[in-house]
Amino acid sequence: MTTARLCAPAYELGEYADPVTELPELLADPDTAARLTAPAAGFDTYHWSDGQVVELMAAAAQRTLGEAGVPGDEVDLVLLATDSLPRDRTAHRDVAELLQDIGLTRATASTLGLMDCATAMAAVGTAASLVRDGSARHVLVVTGDLADHATGGERVVAGGAAIASDAAATALVSATAAGLPVLGMAHHAAPESLSGEPARQQLAARIAAHRELFARLAERHPVRPEEVRAVLPSNFARNVLEIYLSDVGYGGDRLALGNVGRIGHCLGSDPLINLADRLAETKAAGEDAGGPEGRLVLLGAGISHLAAVLLGARPLPAGAG
Repeated sequence: MTTARLCAPAYELGEYADPVTELPELLADPDTAARLTAPAAGFDTYHWSDGQVVELMAAAAQRTLGEAGVPGDEVDLVLLATDSLPRDRTAHRDVAELLQDIGLTRATASTLGLMDCATAMAAVGTAASLVRDGSARHVLVVTGDLADHATGGERVVAGGAAIASDAAATALVSATAAGLPVLGMAHHAAPESLSGEPARQQLAARIAAHRELFARLAERHPVRPEEVRAVLPSNFARNVLEIYLSDVGYGGDRLALGNVGRIGHCLGSDPLINLADRLAETKAAGEDAGGPEGRLVLLGAGISHLAAVLLGARPLPAGAG
């Protein structure tokens, strides 16, 4: 069976960057502003774009294909995880132009949805399954959103736990390109998180949902918390994620949130952005992303959905799967 590799994650942020303290939502709500800009949360800057989401996607995809060394005409499938495409037939035109702009002459495209910020990790898991069973050789995962479309223009999101930024991120899931082996994937839906229950009960439901997600991940590929060098999550306030992830053994320094202040919460793109930054940092230091036997977890969290991808931290070289 082919080993799927996650290759060359890349991203493009919205071209404008502004202080979160200038957001009208925070100016009108000093308590939320104080909570989100405190060191325990860490939000400082958010990015926004006045272009189309496919423009951000194209820039990220070109970097991914260039770094992976895979020509566009060898990509079999494109999986788009986004809530920011038009809601009518013009989405087909926009996606066709995206494929043309990045030279994907043989690829077909499809979208995944309904999981909010967890959709991109479900897309990575789906791509890995297709590569693993031989249905595709190279699958390009493309995620990206603009707050004007994905959140109705709201910047304070996730129940007040994050500031939304505009961005796109991409990665190639390949049978042959150099990359990190995809070892497992799990997802979980917790519709009770959408209920009108009191905040304490919603918190308990979210903690339970994270427990279930990591239990499912361990069932599919046995992994102990001490083997995981880093969790690369959705960029919520650190104090919020510490509650969820410390409970399942993944708190402290292993929670990679160093870029929250710089980029904000880029919706479904966060885990791939965090992975791209980590790989760049470790490459510059001449190190593996998590040590020779380490594991990495990409964690996407939506309103009522969670999805996680388990990666080996030692890259596999280019060659046969």
